[in-house]
Amino acid sequence: LSAVGLPDPKCASGIVSLKQADTPQACCPSYCGECSDYPTCRSVRGQNSTFACCASEVVAMECGGGAAANVCLKKCTEALPPCIMPDGEVFTTPDPAMRTAGEDCNEAVKDWRTRAANALTTTAPPPAP
Repeated sequence: LSAVGLPDPKCASGIVSLKQADTPQACCPSYCGECSDYPTCRSVRGQNSTFACCASEVVAMECGGGAAANVCLKKCTEALPPCIMPDGEVFTTPDPAMRTAGEDCNEAVKDWRTRAANALTTTAPPPAP
């Protein structure tokens, strides 16, 4: 998304903060590791990441909420992380109990090999030239 310059309304390229009462959710860049006010959120990878990785600071920098126009953070429907998630919808991480491709990976390999073997075997003689 960032290479194309498209917005990220579902925070697919970042990490969503947990929902807090009466506060919008923040979307932090993936390099933060998490999107909360954890002890080292202000200096991730040796750089000042206060307004990118600290969820409360990201939300405080929302455009129209008191932050200066040249440094405010837009909604994720208009920008890439760090950004503010749209109101009215609670975004959560996927259910870990949900079925994933990793669960049946070995079955997929076996199925593919069976299909490949069947494709190489012939059941009827080739047509006469």
